[in-house]
Amino acid sequence: MKAKTIFTAIFLICICAFAAFSFKDIIGNNLMVINKEETDNQAEENGQIIEDEEEKEENTEEIKEDKKEVIEYIELDPSEVYVPILMYHSIADLDPTNNLMVPTSQFEEQVKWLKENGFTSMLMGDVISSLKTGKVPKKPVAITFDDGYVDNYTNAYRILKKYDMKATFFIITDNTDKDPAYMSLNMLKEMKESGMAIESHTANHLELDKLSREDKVYSIRQAKDFLKNNLGIENKYLCYPVGKCDNETIEVAKELGIEGAVTTQNGFSNIKNGELQLKRVRISPIEIETFKGIFSEF
Repeated sequence: MKAKTIFTAIFLICICAFAAFSFKDIIGNNLMVINKEETDNQAEENGQIIEDEEEKEENTEEIKEDKKEVIEYIELDPSEVYVPILMYHSIADLDPTNNLMVPTSQFEEQVKWLKENGFTSMLMGDVISSLKTGKVPKKPVAITFDDGYVDNYTNAYRILKKYDMKATFFIITDNTDKDPAYMSLNMLKEMKESGMAIESHTANHLELDKLSREDKVYSIRQAKDFLKNNLGIENKYLCYPVGKCDNETIEVAKELGIEGAVTTQNGFSNIKNGELQLKRVRISPIEIETFKGIFSEF
């Protein structure tokens, strides 16, 4: 009887042990299944995230493409190409009686109108290329500033960036970092990096037609050297001080590598005047309707 009881106990222990091991295997297998499902789900989620990110990147690229300006060009005989080069000096609200100082609100209104009416802003290199080849934007405009006043940075540059328009700034290089009324070197560097053009208004703003040949060379070369050494600019474009030049000035400019130069003669630029005697349109404080009239031919 005692042996039978012992045998029964051993039998029950074996059954319990077998059941425990079986349960452990079931739990383990279930955990493996659960873990596999979680891994698969995580992989699917990660894959979806990657797909979503890729889709976002594609959409971002599409948006960037949509924002790119589409420029409509026309092909003309070079002699028929006319480009309005606008001449500004100061953009500020300090002196309403100063004809060289355009109020900030007027300047923004003008730039906004140009942008909204499909005008393509051109740098001086673009202008010279169009005048020589005859390939020109359907609605061209070149915005230029003389002297390099600090408000060109604080006021004009801000507005130009806002409307994604470019401009050329002709600076008197000797004034840089010496006179607070003029733009600093850091300002010029920032503007250059953002796509604006920085060019020469000579080193000292002396009237070139009144200087000796030697002094002409000095005034133009010093500015070229400054732009090269401080901004990495190969200066090819010049604005004559007070818009004046003589034959000797033009000869010297060519010898020093100047490919285009602007005057203060009123009118649209055209190759017939020569690349080194380009006309411009002086902009003074004017109402927007008067400003629009400048572009009636376009």
